[in-house]
Amino acid sequence: MECKVDALVLRTVDYGENDKMLTLFTLQSGKLSAAAKGVRKAGAKLRFAAQPFCFAEYVLAQKGERNTVISASLTDGFYALREDIEKYYAAASLCGICDRLLMDGIVNEQFFLYAVNALREMCETDAVLALITFCLRALELSGYMLDLYACAGCGAVLEGKVFFDTQDGCFYCADCARGAGVSESTLAVLKKCAGFGCDESKICAEGKKRALKLILAYFRAKTDESIKALEELIAML
Repeated sequence: MECKVDALVLRTVDYGENDKMLTLFTLQSGKLSAAAKGVRKAGAKLRFAAQPFCFAEYVLAQKGERNTVISASLTDGFYALREDIEKYYAAASLCGICDRLLMDGIVNEQFFLYAVNALREMCETDAVLALITFCLRALELSGYMLDLYACAGCGAVLEGKVFFDTQDGCFYCADCARGAGVSESTLAVLKKCAGFGCDESKICAEGKKRALKLILAYFRAKTDESIKALEELIAML
């Protein structure tokens, strides 16, 4: 049996002498694995379809629980992501988050659209802000929403010096003070990426880095896993 799926390549692993195993995030069937045969050969017709961040329409041959790529039509290769090291690691972080949060075979169209749109934004704009925006949306869709509007203790609007508890995923004002301190620049970055009003003058490189650190710490607390590419991105910022 054959099927067509629109998919993003999340991860690849060398298999055999010339093959790769792909982890695909598909619009129609959720996350699945598929073999791409011969793609490690120089000049292989489907070599592009086994590259990181490839977005294409894949035709899969299905036999039992095994999938094999038999053809692919490129939708977007996001080539700009390979030309800038920061963009590359931001995109790799996105793929790692998708891989960890998604269950095999569970369809999530909104999650898929967020991922594709974030990769496009990374090509054209600030890759780190695009990644943070995606992370907040992905966490919300996975049941781990961060409430950036009000203090979880007293309900006061979050502003100035605040605190974040990684275990419950809640922010607290200075009066309620629970968890680790969060700088004004970090809060401004998170609010901007969440679509809330913020003081744009407080957004800076250090705030973006600390926002990613907060997200990674929360991700680890909720999933007991980490994202190697995100660790590398934070280290280079």
